[in-house]
Amino acid sequence: MPKPKNLEETAYRYIKNQIHARQWLPQTHITEQKLSKELAISRTPVRYAFQRLQAEGYLEIEPHKGARIKEQPIDSRGIQERLEFIELFLVNYFHYLQIKELSIQNNGIEEILAELLAVADGTEKEYIKQETRFIHQLLTLSKNRFSASLVMDTIRELQLQEDHDYRDLMYKNREVKNRLYQKIVLYLTAGEYALARKETRILINQLTLSVIHGMQ
Repeated sequence: MPKPKNLEETAYRYIKNQIHARQWLPQTHITEQKLSKELAISRTPVRYAFQRLQAEGYLEIEPHKGARIKEQPIDSRGIQERLEFIELFLVNYFHYLQIKELSIQNNGIEEILAELLAVADGTEKEYIKQETRFIHQLLTLSKNRFSASLVMDTIRELQLQEDHDYRDLMYKNREVKNRLYQKIVLYLTAGEYALARKETRILINQLTLSVIHGMQ
């Protein structure tokens, strides 16, 4: 029979591999009981594995409930790559709207934008909630729901970063984002798709430069 320390290592490596392989996404809830059955080991080594992974920033233990997968930190280069991905999708999406002659008018986007602007000086939680609603509504006409979901997951991943420098940057960039969000909606509702794409590139460029100069 494997020694207790080896059982703890088995649980530790299994959980870590599941996180790295994106089999368990951030906010996924896991329990000692479920993992002990899955790995055919007792709950004690799983508990110690939880403690190690919490210390390393992978999990957040919830007493008597199990643990949740935490959002993993992303360095400056990783943030830039994600912003580039978002830009590529949005530019292609707006081109799709143009060639299919689709309009976001009357889909509630302007009302949701107004609600976003209303919390410009609100708490981080309030702003993130409204920004998420706004972008989700913006993407409702996407023909590729998988890609749109991937974009939303990427945005959520960026929104929930815990790095204080990055969060300060995003707070300082609210005014820039809100101003360009307004322009993008204005141009989309007017059928000026090329200008909407231009403003999207400006938005991502501003955010990228902010990250390059503001994060070590």
